[in-house]
Amino acid sequence: MKKIIVTGNVGRDPEVRADQSGNQFVTFSIGVSVGTKQNPKTDWLEISCGGKLVDVARNYVRKGTKVLVEGFPTVSAYMNKENKPAASMRVYANVMELLSRKEDEVSPSNDYNNDPVYTLPEMNSSNSAVNSLQSDDIPF
Repeated sequence: MKKIIVTGNVGRDPEVRADQSGNQFVTFSIGVSVGTKQNPKTDWLEISCGGKLVDVARNYVRKGTKVLVEGFPTVSAYMNKENKPAASMRVYANVMELLSRKEDEVSPSNDYNNDPVYTLPEMNSSNSAVNSLQSDDIPF
């Protein structure tokens, strides 16, 4: 079994196509940062997906969107325009998660004032199990 999980930024807007049977699929590229701070590098992967992921990609994925893709990889070897050997990696995705919010894509900001705030309910001290513990009950 081959399986790959990658995160990266979309390098070009998704292209929707159809195969001979009429089934739609979408392709796009993602750049995955590898290397070190001193020697940064980006690996580019072609992503293909079908089924319900076509609608997700069509409606929400744009150049610059950060995504997590899970699927199976394939590698192709070919001769490039300069007649030199080259290779590409394609991932046939069966899971895709959007990691950037729509607002981040339109105008990047660190303003999280609109995010919901969650507070824990206050504990009633008379019902608290912690208050009923004795020092002999603690296992350490």
